[in-house]
Amino acid sequence: MLDGLWIATAAPAVEAALAAMPTAGSIAVVAAPRLSRALTHRGRAVTAIDPAVAPLAIAPTYAAVIGVALGDRVDRAAQLAAWSAATVDGGTVILVDRGHATDGARFILCAGLTALEQRIAGRWTVTSGVVLRL
Repeated sequence: MLDGLWIATAAPAVEAALAAMPTAGSIAVVAAPRLSRALTHRGRAVTAIDPAVAPLAIAPTYAAVIGVALGDRVDRAAQLAAWSAATVDGGTVILVDRGHATDGARFILCAGLTALEQRIAGRWTVTSGVVLRL
């Protein structure tokens, strides 16, 4: 519930995941305005997406999509599929969650993403994977 207040503490780990990203381009942060502002203050060009106002693009548009609290969602498979669809081939999907590290890894691998990486930022686990379309 109050996790959104401290999401900016995960910004250094998210920044490290973005630095390891194989492609350059625009970054979308879904439903996490504080994280979006923290990354903007670190010099990143970020598009903040509010799903209640406008959905994420269906076409591959972003080099990275960052989502928060996927483990709390009932529709996590559909949500992760949408985030992957909005990411260009070779782009990165980054999950920021308070759940167990094994959950984030399972979500990334079950979505068919590769090059799994995990970083710990306090109580946050930052899990990233690369989108490869065959």
